[in-house]
Amino acid sequence: MAITKVSIKELWNSLNRLALWQLAILVGLFFLLSGLNVGLRKYLLLSLGQNPRLKNLWLIHFTSMAAHYSTPVKLGFPVTVLLLKKLENIDYAVGTAAVLVELVVSTGVCGLIGVLGTFYYFSERRFVPLLIGFTLACICGTFILGRISRSNPGGRIGKSLTALREGLNSLSLGRLVGYFFMRTVLQLGAPLNLFLLCIFFSSEISYLQAVVTSSAAFFVGAVSMVPMGLGVREGSVLFYLARFGVAGPVAISIVGIQRIISTGITFVIGMLLGTLLGLKNMQEASARNFRE
Repeated sequence: MAITKVSIKELWNSLNRLALWQLAILVGLFFLLSGLNVGLRKYLLLSLGQNPRLKNLWLIHFTSMAAHYSTPVKLGFPVTVLLLKKLENIDYAVGTAAVLVELVVSTGVCGLIGVLGTFYYFSERRFVPLLIGFTLACICGTFILGRISRSNPGGRIGKSLTALREGLNSLSLGRLVGYFFMRTVLQLGAPLNLFLLCIFFSSEISYLQAVVTSSAAFFVGAVSMVPMGLGVREGSVLFYLARFGVAGPVAISIVGIQRIISTGITFVIGMLLGTLLGLKNMQEASARNFRE
């Protein structure tokens, strides 16, 4: 608000323009996209030879996201692997392989769309060296890890990479391509909430602009390593919306509502499910101790 010189009154007037039925549509869309993400994880685990129950995948999705949003590190990833093992008895190597594929593909798709869209709309040629440098760093990092694992196969890194390769062995190229295609389609549909918010606030942008804005903001927030991408993702959305002609108070209202829905609802549901899971484990332990 300070940077864009937006007053509290202007922000409040913008928020009041959102009707209850419009908020209901946005919340419904949030749950639809969450369901599609859970379905994609189900498909990926089926491709890895596992058949987890959907109800547990819903629980894992929200609980791991709550862990992401309540800690200063990416704790949701190990929580996902741990809960897959605990609830579905999925081996740690397979769970780690699934999480790694999700992370690489989702971040890669968002980065590709965001970079290409930025070139298309802004022609920012100075981003080219950064993109090349990032790609070379990823290749060098992969090469170094491979050398370490081969030189010391009995070490911690060597054992981890060996287990990871074993987990990925059951994932065929066709299944991986199918997952990449479905993840791309989902990413192209995910910016619908941003597109609708702009319409609701009478600041229309094209759907392609919404796709580029959402993808670029997600990618920048992910590579920044800032918890939740907090501030980085919002700043990126504000930057793109300003370039596309959206007024300051409206843009801040949009990013605020987006954050409340995506983070707030996920955190509340995840903490509730995580608490219920913990209580269930306590009850089972108490019953087992009583029988013993």
